[in-house]
Amino acid sequence: MLLTTLVVAACHCLTAVAQVPPTLEVTTYDKSSVVPGFIYLAPNTVPFAGPYVFDLNGTTVFKGAGKLSGTVHDFQPCVYQKKQRFCAWQGTTAFGYGSGQAVILDDQFKVIKALPASDYHEFKIVQAIDAQGQYSDTAYLTVYTPVRRDLSAFGVPNENDQGWVIDCHFRAVDPVSNKVIFDWSSLDHVPLSESYVRPTGGINGYSQRSAWDYFHLDSVARLSGGDYLISSRHTSTIYRISGKDGSITWRLGGKSSDFQLQDFSFDSQHDVRVVSSTGDTLTLSLFDNEYNTFVQPPKGLSSGKIIEVNTATKTARLLHQYDSPSKDIGNPSGDGGSVQVIAKGNVFIGWGSDAQVTEHTADGRLVYAARFGVPGSSANSYRAFKGPFTGIQK
Repeated sequence: MLLTTLVVAACHCLTAVAQVPPTLEVTTYDKSSVVPGFIYLAPNTVPFAGPYVFDLNGTTVFKGAGKLSGTVHDFQPCVYQKKQRFCAWQGTTAFGYGSGQAVILDDQFKVIKALPASDYHEFKIVQAIDAQGQYSDTAYLTVYTPVRRDLSAFGVPNENDQGWVIDCHFRAVDPVSNKVIFDWSSLDHVPLSESYVRPTGGINGYSQRSAWDYFHLDSVARLSGGDYLISSRHTSTIYRISGKDGSITWRLGGKSSDFQLQDFSFDSQHDVRVVSSTGDTLTLSLFDNEYNTFVQPPKGLSSGKIIEVNTATKTARLLHQYDSPSKDIGNPSGDGGSVQVIAKGNVFIGWGSDAQVTEHTADGRLVYAARFGVPGSSANSYRAFKGPFTGIQK
C-alpha cells in the first residue's frame, strides 16, 4: 500500500512539473553590452505551446498559448500599414513542412489580416517607398505543394505514376489585397539531382502524404535591385533569383556553387538575410545547422555566421562565426535556427531545436544566453526574435 501511494504521488508530481508553461532561464547577462528589447519565441513540443514574449530578465510578459490555432511559428513584431503589429504563422505541421496561414495581429492580439494558405518556413512583411513616394507593404511566404513526378532515377518505383515530390514556392504577396505579385517554383528551376537528401522515411516519395522534400525552402530575402535570395536546406545552397523572370543568377554553396568558399563551409542552413550590399560586395547572415535530420551523422556544430560574398571575384569568405555556449558538449541543431543583426552590430541567435537564445557583440563576445522550456523537455522554437513590445494584454 505504501509503495502504491508513493508511485501515485510521484506520478502526480511529474504531471504537475510537465504542465508548467515554458520559462526562460537566463544564464549570461552583460547589461552594459546587451541591446534593450524583448524576446519573441514560439516554443513547440511542450505543454502550453504557443507564442510568448519575455523580458531580458526572463520574466514572461505575454503568454499566448491557445490564442492561435494549432502550431505557431515565426512569432515576431512587425510593421503593417505603418503601425507596429505582431505577425505569426498558425497551422499544422508534418514531415518538416506545414499547412496553414500567416496572420497579422493588433495590439490586443486580435487577427486583423489573414493571408493566403502557406507553409511556415517564411513569413516576413517588408516596406518600400517607390519613386513617386508611395508606401507599400509586401509579404513573403513559402508554399510546399506535393506533385507527381517520375522518381525512378532516385529509387522510387514508377508503377502507376506513383512518385511524389514537393514543389517549393516562394511568393511575394500584397497583404492588403492578397494578390500574388511574384511566384517562384523550385521544380521549374532546380533539378532534383542538386539535393543531398534522398527519398527516405516520411519523405520517401511513394505517396502524396510522404512526398520527397528534395529542396526544402526555408527563407526569402529581397535585394535592393529587386532580385531575391532564397535558402534551400536540402541542397545546402543559397540562390540568387531574378526578380524579373525567376531565373537563377548564381548559386552559393551546394553541388553547383558559382563561388569559391574560402576556408569555411555551411550545410543545411536556415535564415539567410542581407546585412548590407555595396557594389560587388554582399554581406549575409545565416544560421549554419551543419546537420540535417535526414542525413547522418552531423558534419559539425551549429553556429551563426556572417559571410561576405564578392560577385566580381566569385569568392565568399567568413567574417564572423558565433558559437553556442554549449559547444563543448556538442550542439548540432537539427531543425530551425535564426540570426538577427540588431543595434550596435550585436547578433541575436535563436538555436532552433537546441532550446536557447544568445546575443553576441559583433566581434563574437557572448553577452547574453538563456534557455527555455521545462528542463529535460524537447522544447524548440523554429526562430527567435528580439524587438519592441507594447500593447498585448496577458
